[in-house]
Order: sequence, then C-alpha cells, then structure tokens
Amino acid sequence: MPDTPAAGKDPVVTQSLSFPLLISALLLVITLLWSLYDEGYWQRPWKVYQEQFREQYTGFLRSKAIPGQADREKQIRESAEYRELQTELEAAEKTAATQLAEMDRESRLLASQILVMNKVFAEARGALQALTYNLETASSDRAKQGYQEDIEEARKEPREAELPSGNGNGSIERITFNSYEEMEGKLNELKAKKADLEDQRVRLTQPTREARQRLDAYLRDQLGGLTAEQLNGLVRKMEVLRVDIKQIHVAEVDLVDRCESCHLGIREPVVLTKADMGNQGAFTSHPSPELLRIHDPERFGCTPCHNGNGRATTSVEKAHGRYLHWLWPLSARENIEAGCQQCHTRDMQLSHAETLNTGKFLFDHRGCVGCHRYEGYDTEGEEFLTVQRTIQIKQQQKHENLLEAQRSTARADRAETNEEARRLYQLADNLRVTSSGLDAEVLELTARARDLLKERKKVAPSLKEVRVKLRKEWIPVWLTNTQEFRPGARMPRFRLDQEQIQAISAFIWQSGVQGTLPTRPRGNPEQGKELFESRGCMACHAIGEGTNAVGGTFAANLTRIGEKANYDYLVRWVHNPRERTRPYCTLEKRDLGPEDYARHNLPFIFDLEHSTCPNDGAVLQVEQMTVMPSLRLTFEEAQNIASYLMTLKTKEPSEYAPTPYMDDPDLKARGLTLTRHFGCAGCHEISGMEDEGRIGTELTKEGSKPIEQIDFALLTHKAEREGWYNHKGFFENKLKNPAVYDEGKVRPPLEKLRMPNFDLKPEEINSLATFLLGSVESGLPTRYFFQPGQQGRDIQEGWKVVLKYNCMGCHELRIGQRSVLMGLPRYQSPEGREQLPPQLIGEGARVDPLWLAKFLEDPALNASSQDRNGIRPYLRVRMPTFYFSQGEVLKLVRFFEALSSQAEPYILPKQEPMTPQELSLARGLFTSPGAPCLECHATGDPGHDQRATAPNFLLMRTRLKPDWTRRWMLDPALIDPGTAMPSGLFRQEGTRFVFNATLPPGFQQYSRDHADLLVRYIFQFTPEEMGRLGAR
Repeated sequence: MPDTPAAGKDPVVTQSLSFPLLISALLLVITLLWSLYDEGYWQRPWKVYQEQFREQYTGFLRSKAIPGQADREKQIRESAEYRELQTELEAAEKTAATQLAEMDRESRLLASQILVMNKVFAEARGALQALTYNLETASSDRAKQGYQEDIEEARKEPREAELPSGNGNGSIERITFNSYEEMEGKLNELKAKKADLEDQRVRLTQPTREARQRLDAYLRDQLGGLTAEQLNGLVRKMEVLRVDIKQIHVAEVDLVDRCESCHLGIREPVVLTKADMGNQGAFTSHPSPELLRIHDPERFGCTPCHNGNGRATTSVEKAHGRYLHWLWPLSARENIEAGCQQCHTRDMQLSHAETLNTGKFLFDHRGCVGCHRYEGYDTEGEEFLTVQRTIQIKQQQKHENLLEAQRSTARADRAETNEEARRLYQLADNLRVTSSGLDAEVLELTARARDLLKERKKVAPSLKEVRVKLRKEWIPVWLTNTQEFRPGARMPRFRLDQEQIQAISAFIWQSGVQGTLPTRPRGNPEQGKELFESRGCMACHAIGEGTNAVGGTFAANLTRIGEKANYDYLVRWVHNPRERTRPYCTLEKRDLGPEDYARHNLPFIFDLEHSTCPNDGAVLQVEQMTVMPSLRLTFEEAQNIASYLMTLKTKEPSEYAPTPYMDDPDLKARGLTLTRHFGCAGCHEISGMEDEGRIGTELTKEGSKPIEQIDFALLTHKAEREGWYNHKGFFENKLKNPAVYDEGKVRPPLEKLRMPNFDLKPEEINSLATFLLGSVESGLPTRYFFQPGQQGRDIQEGWKVVLKYNCMGCHELRIGQRSVLMGLPRYQSPEGREQLPPQLIGEGARVDPLWLAKFLEDPALNASSQDRNGIRPYLRVRMPTFYFSQGEVLKLVRFFEALSSQAEPYILPKQEPMTPQELSLARGLFTSPGAPCLECHATGDPGHDQRATAPNFLLMRTRLKPDWTRRWMLDPALIDPGTAMPSGLFRQEGTRFVFNATLPPGFQQYSRDHADLLVRYIFQFTPEEMGRLGAR
C-alpha cells in the first residue's frame, strides 16, 4: 500500500481568489472597452473626420455662405437691371392673366366633362368587348350570327350622359347619344378641345416663361454660385449625413477608392478653403473643379491620378500609402501633376498641368534627350535610319525583280509551248510593273528622308564648324566651367580635370572640317544694335547677365560672344544660320569636300535644291542642324549685326592663354575616347561621330523602376533616415547634384557617374522630377489613356513644332500667354505695341489653310524680293524663314485649324457677285469718313505704308476666311482685346447689321446686311480697284 500523502493547505479552501479574479475582470473590462474603442474609432478615424466635417461644413454654411449669398441675392434683386427684368415678367404675367383665367375655367369644365364621358364610354365599350368575345368564342355559325346582331343593337342603343354645364351655376346638362359612334365622337371632340386649349396656353405663356428665364438667368449669372435656398438644402443634407465609408468602385479594373471617407468636401458644390473648414486641409474642395469634371471620380477613381492606397481607412499614413509595404505613395503636392503623364504621354501641352508641361519642355530643350532615350522625343534620327534601311530593301527588291524578269523573258524565249511562253512573259511584265511601283515608293521615302534631315535638330551647335567659327583659345575655358563664362548656359558642367579638358579640346579642334570663309568688311555696330533689337533676335537671345539680362532664354545669351567668335563666320551665321561648310553624306558617313564634286565635274554647290551626293546619289545633310531661322537679311545688315555682336565682350580675345596643345595629334585619340565616354555627340554634331548612340538609361518608364533597383549608393541609409528613400528623393537629388551618388566612393575617373551638372533652378528640378515620376508603366486599361480624335492629335503634333522653334517668343498662341517680345522695353509704349507681331489665337478660323501653308514656306511671299515681311511690311520685327519640312508645314496648318475647331478640308465659300449698284454702295462705305479703311491699312504706296498698321486689302481674298472677316468687322475687340481696329462700326437692326455712322448716299433703299456687303467687296478687291480708290 502506498503511503498516504500528508495533508497540505488547499488554496481553494485556505486562500481567497477574489483579488486575482477582480484584477482579471478589470483587465477583461478594460480590454473590452479598448477593443470597442479601437473597433469603433481608432481603426476607423474616418468616423471622427465625418463628424468634424458635418460640424465645420454646417457652421460654414450657416455663418458665412448663406448670409453672404442672401445679402448678395438681395443686392441683385434690388438692382435696376433685375427690377427691369422683373417688371417685364410682371407685365407678361398681367397680359396673360385674364385669358389664363378663362382658359383655366374652360379647362376645368372640359376635364369634368371628359371624366363623365370616360365613365359612360367605358361602360359601353365594356359591353361591346364582352359581346365581341362571345362572338369570337362561339362554336356555331348560328351563335356567331346571333352575337353579331347583338353587337349591332348594342352599338345603336341610346345612352345618356349628365355633363356639367358651362353656365357656372353647377347645373347638369343631360345629353342623349343615339349610337356608340356618336358618343365616341363627342368624347374625342372634348379631348381635342382640351388639347387645343393646352396648346393655346403654351403659346400664351411663352412670353412669361421667357421673361422668367431671363430673370432667373440674370440672378444666376450675377450671383455666381448657389442661391441661399440651395445652400439651405446642403445644410439639410448634412443633418441627415450617414456616417459610413464613402467608396468608389470601378469594377472594370477592380479599383476601390475610399478617399472621400475623409475628403468629404472634394465634390461639394461650394468652394471650401482650409480657413473655412477650421484649418482642416482634408475638407477643402478639389483645387480644380474643371479638371474634376473632365476626370469624373466615379469613372476614374482617385488613386490612378494621385497614387496612395485608396482601400486603406485605418490611418492617414496608410491611406496615403506612406509606409513600408506600399510601393506608390501619394504624390507630393508639388508633383501632383505626375499622375497626368501616364495617360497623356504623347501630349506636349496639357491644360491644368503647367509644371508637367515645363518638365517635358526642359527634358527636350536642356538636352536630356541627348543621352537618354524617351519614347516620342527626338525621333527623327531613328526614323531616318528606318527610312534608309527601307530604301535599301526596296532597291534590292527592284534589282531582284528586274533580274528575275530578265530570266523569265529568257525562259519564255526558249519555251516549248505558247502557253508556257505567255505565262513567263506575263510574269516578266508583272515584275517590271512591280519594280515601277517600288520606284514610286523609293521616291516617297527619299522625300521623307530629306524632310527628316530638315526636321532633325541638335540641342547644341555643330562642332564640325569650330575651325571656322571659334577662337581656339576659348574652347578649354568654356569646357572648364560653362556657367562661369555664361551664367545660365544650357550646356552643363562636366567633372573634367585639366588633362581631360586639353584632350577633348584637341580632339574637337582637330576634327573640325576645313573651310575658307569670304572676308567681310566691318559693319556699323550702332545700326547692328538697332537691327538686333528690332528684327526679333531678342525673342530667343538675351543681352546682359543676371538681373540685367534683357531678352529670351530659348537660345544662348550673347553677352560675351565677341570673345569667342570669328567675325566672318558670324556674318555668315547671321545671314543664313543653316549654311554649313561641308555637306554630309548619309551613306558614306563622311563630310564631302570640293574634291568629291570635282571628280564628277560638278561645282561645289550644296543646298536644299542640291542635296544629292555626287558619289552615290544618297541624300545629303546640307543644313546646319539648328532651329535658328533666317531673317532674310542683306549681307550689309548681317555685317552690321555681327559688328555689334563682336563688341559684346568683357575682355579681349588676346587676353586668353595660348593653347598650342590643341594641335597635338597625340591628344586627339585620347580626346576621341573622352568625347565618346561623355556622350558629347548626343547634343553636338561631331565629325566621325554622327551615328553615336545615347549613353544614358532609357527613361520612358523610369518612374516604375522598383526602388531596390535604384542606386542610392552609399547614401541609402542616409536617405532612409531623412525620408527621401523614394523615387522623388532620388530624382531631385540627382538633378540637383548629379555627382551626389559618388560621395564616399573611390573610383577611377572614367568609372565615376557621367551625368553633368545643369545648374537647374529649384522650380526646374521640380518640373523634371514631376515628369520622371509620371513616367511609369501604367497598370490601367487602355480606355483610361487619353485617345484624342484627329483634331486632338493635330494639336499635340503642332505643339511639338511650336515649342521646337519657339513660336511663342514672338506670338501669343494661348489666352493669357505673353510672348517674350511683349516684355521688352521697346514695345511698352502705344507706338511700340503696334509694332508687335500678331497674336495667333484663333488663327485657324482666320486664315485660309492653303495660304497659310504658302506663307510658312515663304514668309516674304515674294521669290524675287526676300528682304521684306510678306503681310505686314510696316513691322520692323520680321517673320523668319524656318525652312520647315513639308511635314512640319502640314502639322502647323492642321494645328491652327484644330485649335480653332475648323472642319477639314476647308472649302472656300462661293462669293455672290456684286451688282453695279452694290459695288458703288460698298465703295462709298469703304471710303466714308466713318470707316476710313485705307488710313490704317497698307496700300502698296511706300510713303503711305510707312505709317500703316494693318495689312493690304489685296491679300485678304486669298488669305482670310469670309466668315471670320465678318465677325472681325462686327466686333474686333472680342477677338483681339486692345486691337487698334475700331469697334462699333455696325449696329444690329432686326436680323441685319447696318453701318453705325452717316450712311453714304443710296443706302436708304438698300435692305440687305451692310457688313455682308463690305465682306463681299473686300473679297472681290483688285489692284484696279485699289488704284481707283487711290485716285480719289
């Protein structure tokens, strides 16, 4: 038997568990309360937000919005204009009141009579339908005959109806109907009377409705927002606001966004500011209601544009996606336009996205495309290579076809049967015809190749021309620090040591083409300065440094050009910037010299008319790859401008240190390696490096690259600590200091990061970062991407050309946009403003597209006299010749047409011929004191045209569109505010416009539109008519 254990203390009996149980119970209660709070509020902060929004929004409406609108509404109702409209309404109501009362009385009577008749008629019709059913279901002819007789008797059975009488004393009029048809006729008669009465009522009340609409429209337009009653409706909506998750679900992409659970004010019809909503930014309105209308959240959601975690609701940090496990955090406010890029990649200009627009422009203009490929940018080179290969393939196909045709003909000659011979001869003919078609294709491709060579531009000047263009001592100074020589220069600063600078300078100098320039006499610097400032040069170029700079920033600041340039080259450049020393053969891959032409007994002449290689027939590059146009200056004017530019220097060229090493052939090979390493050929045209590829990473989808694949180098931990370990931080720091990710690393010179420092301004860094952040591989379906129609595509293709050639330096193309010239001192006076180039808003509605195409090709509009403006000879600033390709001309024409929503193709409306009487009347109107048209418009007389401020009428019938011309004459200030063209020349009388001054004799009997008469006269204007008017 085991020993019995000693009895111990039983804790259940000997000790109290009350305290542990109390503690456990308390912990359970606390845990329960915490869980309930966590479940109800901590994990659902949107509940608190919604309660706060209801309180703040209701308070704002009651304390500010409603009283403000009520006061404003009261002021409007007390205004003279409102009272006048209200009087019109009351008069219209009073006029109609008596007739309306009678109509209402008659309408009520008819309604009561129709009610009685409907009941009686329904009973009769029911009886007939019952008999008809019996007839249709009867089984014997005899029964059918019986039912048919019953139906006839029922239709003839007399019936009575007690209709209310119209005497107004409530009496009843008993009417007996002798047949069913008579009763039906009476009912239809009553209904017709009631319908006719309603029609009369509509016509009678139309003036009242129109007066009320005018009154309501005036109140709505003047109030500029919701009425006080509508605002009270918003208060009532808030009183019944249900506190729950506000969710957008786009089923097509399984997108769930709950952003509006906190951001409740986004789509409210009242503008809500942070100050209005208790300093709570989450409750404000969307900053761009118009943009929100275009991108309906119910269709697009929120996060496709703004990023963030749209499903998260447990905290602000998680909802905004700013935590470890979410790849695409909410875009920063300054980069908010990055979301536009994923759907608008091909658009160069977007409304509501100026930061992104600037980023796109800088990416191209500052030369990023020289090293980095980006889809849709700088495509001419790639397309040219494709066209070249296609031409070679077509030519090879033609060669093979002709050989096969010869073989087929030979086999046909030896054929044993006529049938076989005919088949082979037919095959040979088919091959020859196919070859002819290939010739046509090659001609088109060759024309396209020439166009592409005209369209292809380099970001920076050609370095093939250095030996004839530059002073050699200046080159190493420039390479040492571009910003020191020219603050704000487009060329970035490379991290080069002295040995590298010398080697690159030697290579560039020695690889320049040889050439001899004509020696030009010196011009007049004072006249050159005036020409430089007046011809339009300063739309692109600036003079002066820092805050003293005056002019545009599109092209180089010319303040110190006198220190670096060769005078004779400068004259050639100013006279024709596209002229080059030697042409480049795209097939032989080399620059041609006089000896190449001499071998074929040809003069050394190459230009757009002579652009075929004498050696192999390939297309030549005969222009400098610059966007600078020709101002069609005489050589004397070019010499004057060049002489002025040579005075722009801070020290003499002789003060530069000599550079004998630049002629050292041993340095050239080293310089070639360095030039290729740093990607200089991406921006410059360099001999022997024409086909160099880009050295940088493609950036088309750079914003989608996983953060782990982005090399923060030794700064990874620092970036994590400081909160910029993300795409935005990487881009901004790289753009600010491209060498930043070399910090702390020990590398040989050529293994260091190659990206140079562009010395970008903070706003430029932000714009480029926004562009790159939006450069992503979108996961959205293609329907989300902007797919414009033909006009939309024409607009974006046109913007590329406009930005490429800086058209906005001289012209206004968008409402609110100011050209560079508009800000220059010489154009601030009234006389100066008259010398500004025309604004081009609405240009597509104004001009004939065929004329515009001719003008873009030759702005002088005169092949024999180029030293002139073709349209406005009185302007000193000159529309340049850009030597556009045919493709660029077409893009610009279609751009202006599309901007003005013009139909394509444009067909000139046929003008009604003028009768002799109308011609006499129009002539009198045209020369009347009230419309002295020829006082301002050019006439062709040199003395008169010096004072002219408007184009010659002889150009109008080929240049302008008649409908635009009529609108212009009726209200020119509406089209071009501030124009010198007087308004109020015509006033409206009924459906026509009449001259708003003393009418010339004979107009009293003329009943047609005076503005139309003048348009028809202008569009039939001839030189003979101009001579007749000039003789008056």
